[in-house]
Amino acid sequence: MTASFVPIIFNFFAAFSIVLGLAMCWIFKERLDTSVRYWIAGTLLTGFAAGIAVYRDAFPPLVTIVLANALNFGGYFLFAYSLRCLLRGAQQPSFPKPILYTLFMVAYFCVLAVLVQQAPPVVQRIAVALTAGACCLWVAYQARLVQRVLNDTYLTVLGYVFILQALCWFVRVIDLYFGDLPSPFESNVTNILIFMSLLVLGVLRIVVYIALRFALFAFETNDLRKRNRLLENIVLENKLHAALRAKTIVPHYQSIVDLVSGKVIGFEALARWHDEDLGPIAPDTFIPIIEESERIEELTDLMIDQVMIDLPTIKKKFPGALVSINVSSLLFADEYLLKLFGQRLLRFKSEYPSLILEIVEGKIIEANAQVGSQITQLREWGLGISIDDFGKDYSSHSRLIALPFNHLKIDREFIHQLGKSKNADIVVKNIIDLAQNLGISVTAEGVETQQQRNVLVQLGCHCGQGWYFEKDQPLDRLHGLPATFGPSVMTAQPTP
Repeated sequence: MTASFVPIIFNFFAAFSIVLGLAMCWIFKERLDTSVRYWIAGTLLTGFAAGIAVYRDAFPPLVTIVLANALNFGGYFLFAYSLRCLLRGAQQPSFPKPILYTLFMVAYFCVLAVLVQQAPPVVQRIAVALTAGACCLWVAYQARLVQRVLNDTYLTVLGYVFILQALCWFVRVIDLYFGDLPSPFESNVTNILIFMSLLVLGVLRIVVYIALRFALFAFETNDLRKRNRLLENIVLENKLHAALRAKTIVPHYQSIVDLVSGKVIGFEALARWHDEDLGPIAPDTFIPIIEESERIEELTDLMIDQVMIDLPTIKKKFPGALVSINVSSLLFADEYLLKLFGQRLLRFKSEYPSLILEIVEGKIIEANAQVGSQITQLREWGLGISIDDFGKDYSSHSRLIALPFNHLKIDREFIHQLGKSKNADIVVKNIIDLAQNLGISVTAEGVETQQQRNVLVQLGCHCGQGWYFEKDQPLDRLHGLPATFGPSVMTAQPTP
């Protein structure tokens, strides 16, 4: 049994390489690029070489020795070319063409043929082992070159696998030189260890390459998605600029309700855009593009003008209603908000007390004297100033002290936890008490259930908005809104 162990190793490697090489054709059938094709070819060549070598006694030496080792030699070169093909564009391989590898393999075939005829068996075996080791180092070198560009861990592992294979072949050279083996497949301890190591490393190199390709495919897919998103953003940006010029971005209004009585006391104006080709575009999609393209001033102009025009109609249906509108904190940088409302002071000053400017808390620039003075001037003109999404930023309380806000909105994430988390109830209660002690009105965002409404009333918050009452609507649909939503809610009775 011992005498036949090494041939078993060769047979297993041959079968494994051929089966897995063919399986890779199916595994990568959707991505059968140049690199994959040449790796499969190299795997099949080395598998056939191992299979032919096992039956060395059944065929002439030119078949079993020369052809088998020439195929093995060609397989390693195909591995090297496969790795080089992982690069793209200007980095793609230029000098090592497949035809060149074929010529190398033919040349090696001729050298082996001469050695078989002229040199003793030990010299033939040493030449084969030296060539195999050199080929492994060549593949490892190519893996290193490609790894520098792609910076992929699998390429590093693959390089080390081929280096270890090269060491195994060089150890075999030493064993052949100092030993006296009557057969290259003699199953002594050294041969078994060498060929067993080559078997394990041969299996490992295929597995690592498959893992490498899956990792690269995932990266390429993500990169493609990024490029597609970039192209989509370019298209979206062009359409967005056209929409700003055509004034097709319009305000929709979401009701703000007295939580106790259900009476509509105001609205939040939300920018909405419906493109003829793309359909409705979410604000989370187009607002960042507007900010990045530095056209937030243009959008703000458009929204403010339209809201000012809509205000009389809104107040006619809902007397005393206040309308809030989001403004970017970027507009404080060059006092743009002061310029904008200063230019409209004569035309719309009578409407200013009905308008509240909401500034997202997490995006408020540092509370300094310049920002404070701008907010103070806006307040003097009658405008309300609200801090939006209150509670998300660590410096919320300090900003309430430093900046003259007169409204705040509690972030919807806290409201969603009401009645479910005792801590959320405590936090919301503290925010409400703090705001009321500072003379700041409080509105809860994202009210979606009757339970949330009840808890907010019990905690002392009397204003809220959310889908529980109504989604945002265009101006022409506000006429159909009820003046009051649902039955009133009982407030907590004071403890005697």
